[in-house]
Amino acid sequence: MAPPYRQAGRRTPEPGLSTTRRVLLIVTPAVLAAATLRPRGGAVPASRSE
Repeated sequence: MAPPYRQAGRRTPEPGLSTTRRVLLIVTPAVLAAATLRPRGGAVPASRSE
């Protein structure tokens, strides 16, 4: 026979940054850096010969 059901106790959140904030703190600067370093689409290639 199975033991009687016990309701799980609620875990209190750990102090510090939550997982969501930690991910945003890492991802946001990376996305901004990638957007800044991305080459512009309007430049004419230097190897173009006529």
